[in-house]
Amino acid sequence: MIYAIASMCDWFGAKRVAMRLFAAAPRSDYAAWWGAVGLMQTGRNEEALGLLTRVRAIHPEWKRTKRLLATLYLRSDPERAVQLYSPPTDIWEEVVLGDLLCFFLHREDEGIQWWRQAYARVDWSTARELDNPARLLLKRLCRVTGDPVLLERFVELDTDNVRQKDIAGYADILASRGELDKAKEMLDRGFYIYRGDPELKACWERLGFGQLPPYRVKISGTAAVRHNVHTGLLTEVSDLVSIVDKVHQEHPTGVVTIASSVMTMCEGTVMWIGTFKPSRLARFLGPYTGHGGGKFVHWYSYPMEAAWKVQVYIELAGTFRVVLGAVATVLGKLLHRKGWFYAVVGPVAKAVDSDKVMPYDACLVPGPLDVERSIAALARKGARISVVDVNDVFGAEIVASTRGMDEDWLRRSLEDNPAGNDDSMTPIVVVMPE
Repeated sequence: MIYAIASMCDWFGAKRVAMRLFAAAPRSDYAAWWGAVGLMQTGRNEEALGLLTRVRAIHPEWKRTKRLLATLYLRSDPERAVQLYSPPTDIWEEVVLGDLLCFFLHREDEGIQWWRQAYARVDWSTARELDNPARLLLKRLCRVTGDPVLLERFVELDTDNVRQKDIAGYADILASRGELDKAKEMLDRGFYIYRGDPELKACWERLGFGQLPPYRVKISGTAAVRHNVHTGLLTEVSDLVSIVDKVHQEHPTGVVTIASSVMTMCEGTVMWIGTFKPSRLARFLGPYTGHGGGKFVHWYSYPMEAAWKVQVYIELAGTFRVVLGAVATVLGKLLHRKGWFYAVVGPVAKAVDSDKVMPYDACLVPGPLDVERSIAALARKGARISVVDVNDVFGAEIVASTRGMDEDWLRRSLEDNPAGNDDSMTPIVVVMPE
């Protein structure tokens, strides 16, 4: 009975109620995962660990709860997380095991061995599909080996997941073979994602391509002073509260801005691709949510892969609101209006994104599930906090802030994306008036 009520609340988008009920009746991998996440969101990590351990003993085949259990193990006993995936049961678990060994236990040689083993099993006929880890493995192996053959295969497969250095390196390879048109096209696609990037610009000029592509580079709308905080790779084991406390001590008058995706990664509530599948409804609605068209720049340009984002929307906002949003999108197209899907589903959908930083390029990243609670925890020592979503293409959006924040000033101050992208490792920017 409890599970049925929880499922109904979930369908209508009453997520917090559903999570509490799912924790009491974890009758599926989905229910157990969301129940444990709800406990983690309220600081009850020991209860979440107990729930996940119990369902693991009964249902070892459940993949979502297995990866969330690994997150809790990583915070207390990382070796247990490795043991959880030893031996791996499929190609995705080989990727996970390699990631755990490389990024958390720093046993790189063992991790690379598992990546190579997974790479040997890739089905290249479906390599562009999101549930095929081909791109992830190519990315990892070409980074550690520097092999130009792997780099070429990776860039051809997925430009959106490639850093600027890789794009420039591949353009040089193409130019050396006389394929100048292809090199120019690749740099042009890079400029679309990384507006005005100096490394891409230097490569463009070095190859003599003349005028730069006409993608508009955003500029800051204020004279605010911005200080980028180099944090290194932040993960689900990082103590974000302590990091923010230290930044606040060093810049007590500044606004500490934190990337929305990074906050979610630190909280451990990302959705790992190898652990779930889009429902039939998500696959049907994918083309009607605005992700089904356009040239191949981002992976979600394809209707099949848009289904994964729609599945996350369904889980976050509820099936009812997502269906209404899809209907609104169709009406909006008839009336030549945009943005109706997000207007109905809410800001939770806009925050969902894929990440490019390993190992979180293997998941979809929603915004913080309880952003007000998260901000309150970070602001415990008086810091002024703002959670933001910023990129080179669309500029800045303020997700939530501590009370009294001039969010319009802050948004304009961050419009040019001072934090940079991907390997910059500066997800925290302190913004101070001139």
